[in-house]
Amino acid sequence: MTAPQTPDTDEMGRLETVVAKHPKALQFKARDSVTERRYVLKFQPEDEPFNLTHGTLAGPDALSSRPYVFADNTSGSLLAFYHLGPRLSGHKGIVHGGLTAVILDECMGRACFPLLDGKIAVTAKLELEYKSPIPVDSLVYILAETTSQQGRKATVEATVRDAEDGRDLVKAKGLFVEPKWASTLTQVM
Repeated sequence: MTAPQTPDTDEMGRLETVVAKHPKALQFKARDSVTERRYVLKFQPEDEPFNLTHGTLAGPDALSSRPYVFADNTSGSLLAFYHLGPRLSGHKGIVHGGLTAVILDECMGRACFPLLDGKIAVTAKLELEYKSPIPVDSLVYILAETTSQQGRKATVEATVRDAEDGRDLVKAKGLFVEPKWASTLTQVM
């Protein structure tokens, strides 16, 4: 007898199915310089409970599955697929815009890290343009691309899109700076 499916495993399967056939995922996988993983930022297991997206926001009906992530360290780009569960709502039935800002910030930062000498940065500026509400229980993807890098600064642009119909949901632009005290930060690549 098969164990009953929980929403968590159902959503993991749904996300995996979409990623396996998604044109953007297939494009990224075709690049020689792309690595595939199930995290945006890499933390030691003992640190995960204290991280916002790996700990606080993770779990059934929230970020219910680790994202599928394709990172191109050569170009400074990243593609990440997420399931956004019902516990992530602001208004009933709509994903909180702040949650979208959090996952954009992580993806955009991680996209530019490999292009900086210290391989890490902090967010100096993040501009968001919300195009359409994101319903809870959605599958979305974030495409983040470094558009310029000079010295300790990198500019990154990103879009959140519905993974099933391709609609633009949020557009973002950010400035990321490698701080002079970067050596004191934990490496997360």
